[in-house]
Amino acid sequence: MSFYKQIAVIVLFFIIQLLFFIPHYNNALMIALKGFSTGGLILLMISYAFPELIAIKKNKDNPNDNPNILKDIKDYSLIDNRYLTLLENIKDGILSVNKDYACGIYIADRTSKIFDLKSSSEDIFNSNVELNNPLLRSVFDEKKSKVFNFKDINLENWNQLINIKKWRGSESAFCFPIKNNKNIIGSLFVFIEHFSNINSSDKLIIQNFVDILNQGILDIDVSEIQVLTNKNSNLIQSIFNEFDPESNSDNFFKSVKNACRSIFKYDKLTISFKSNESEDLKVVLTDGFDEDIDEGFSFNPNNSILGLSFVDNKSVHYDDWKNNFPEMHRFDDSLDDSAYFSTVMSSPLRSAGKSIGSITIERLESKLFSSNDVDLLNLLAENVSKILGWIDIHRQLNRSASRDGLTGLLNHKTFLNRFAKEIDRSSRFGDNLGLIFFDIDKFKSVNDTYGHLYGDYVLEEVSKIISENVRSIDIVGRYGGEEFSVLLINTDINECKPLAEKIVDKIAKKTFLRDGIAVNLTISAGMSGYPLHSDNLEGLIEKADKAMYSTKGKGGNGVSIAE
Repeated sequence: MSFYKQIAVIVLFFIIQLLFFIPHYNNALMIALKGFSTGGLILLMISYAFPELIAIKKNKDNPNDNPNILKDIKDYSLIDNRYLTLLENIKDGILSVNKDYACGIYIADRTSKIFDLKSSSEDIFNSNVELNNPLLRSVFDEKKSKVFNFKDINLENWNQLINIKKWRGSESAFCFPIKNNKNIIGSLFVFIEHFSNINSSDKLIIQNFVDILNQGILDIDVSEIQVLTNKNSNLIQSIFNEFDPESNSDNFFKSVKNACRSIFKYDKLTISFKSNESEDLKVVLTDGFDEDIDEGFSFNPNNSILGLSFVDNKSVHYDDWKNNFPEMHRFDDSLDDSAYFSTVMSSPLRSAGKSIGSITIERLESKLFSSNDVDLLNLLAENVSKILGWIDIHRQLNRSASRDGLTGLLNHKTFLNRFAKEIDRSSRFGDNLGLIFFDIDKFKSVNDTYGHLYGDYVLEEVSKIISENVRSIDIVGRYGGEEFSVLLINTDINECKPLAEKIVDKIAKKTFLRDGIAVNLTISAGMSGYPLHSDNLEGLIEKADKAMYSTKGKGGNGVSIAE
C-alpha cells in the first residue's frame, strides 16, 4: 500500500470512530457522513487486499495497457503454409517496388505477448519484438499507417526492431497495420536507409499490397472454416499451398484440375472465362472426354448448358438436362451434341460479385452428383475466384510499380532492369543491341508557357509516337522528365538510325493541339550500340546520352551516333 493510501486509511478510521462513538444527533447530514466514510474505508481496504481488481479496471479503461487486447488473434502458424505463402508473396511484391527497401512482417502472438517476425527480406529485423514497442504498437493502436524518421524516434525503440550496428541518422520507415476483418493482428514494416528515398507513390502501392494481404488473410480464414468441415480438405488446401501470384495461370489451373480429379468422379471437366474481346466464354482448361472441344474454344453462353451458371450467376445441377432444356446445347448450335453428357454440375467464377466464368463437371450417366459434391464444387469455385482475383491484382500492382503513371511506359528503374537482362542475354548469344535516347527540345518553355497539364499531354503524345514505331519485342521507357529511352533487340547501330530518324521526323511534323492550343515541337536523339560502343550498361547509357546532347548542341531535331 502506498504512503498516501496509508494516511487515508488512518484518517478515515478516526473519522468513523468520531462519527459512531461520540454522542450526536442522527440527522441526515451525520448519516450521510457515516455512509461516505465507511464506504471509502471499505474501498481502500479492498484495493489493499485485492490490488489486481484495480489493475483490471485500469486496463479496461486504457486498452493500450491491456495485454488481452489480442484476445481475438489466432496462431496463424498452426494451420498450414497458406499464411506464410501469402506473406512471402506480399513481401516479394513490395521489394519489386523498390530494390532499396527492406521489408519485415510481424504478426502478434497472443500467447507470448510479442510481435513475431513471420517474413523478412533481410536479417536486420529482429526475430521478435515486445508488444509495447512504440513504433509497431502506435500503428497497432491507431489502426493506420505511419511514417517514422530516425530523428524523431528514440534509438532504443529502433534497436528493438532493427539490428544495425551503426546508424546514419537518416533512416526512415513505413509501417502499416495488418488486419483480419476489423481486428489488428500485426504490422508490416518497410525500412529504408535514407528518408529522401521515400516515395509517396510507393507508399500507395505498398498500401495496396497490404490491402491484398488483409483480404487474403480474411479469405483464407473463411475458406479454412469451410474446408475443415470436409473430408477433402487436404486436396482443396493444396491449391492454396501451391498458389503463387507471379506464376503462370496455366500452372494454377493444372493444380485445380488435379484436385478435381481426386475429389470428383466425372467424364468431363471444363473451365471457361469471359473473353476480353466479346461476351463469349473461352475454354481455358478441359479434362476427360476429348472428342468435342479443345482449350481456346469460344462459345456464346446464352443458349448453352455450360454457360448457364455464368449467365444466371448461380450454381446449376441437372441430370438428363437435354430433356429438361431441349432448346439448349452443351456449347452452341455449331457443335454436335451426340456425345450426350447427361448430368451437369456447374458453379460460377466471380469477381466483385459478377460472373467471370464457370467450372463445369459432366457425366455421361444420368445420375445426380451428391449434395456433398455440389457443396465442394461451390467451395472450389469460390476459392478459385479469390485466388484469380489476387493474381489479377498482383499483376496490376506490379504494373503500377514498373510503369510510368502518365505515359504507361516502363519507368526508369524497370527499364534499367530489363536493359541489364538483355545485355546478359546478348552476351550469351552474340546478339547486338541498339540504345536510343530521345529528349524533347525546349520542353521547359512548354510547361512555363502553357502549364503542366498541357505539358503532360505532350509527353503522352510523344510516348505514343515512339511506342507505335518500334517492334513489340523492343523495350520503351520514360527515362525521366521529357527524356525517353528505347532498347532495340538484336539490332545493330546502322539499323537503329533509320528508326530514330523516322520518330524524329514524325514528331517534327505533328501539331500538338489541345484546348485551342497548337504547338509544334522537335526532339533530339542519341544512339549507342552493344557491343560496338560498350559492353556494359553504364557505358552504353553514357555514350547515348552524350550523343543526344551533341544533337541538341547542333540545334536539336536530329539524330547523332556515339563516337
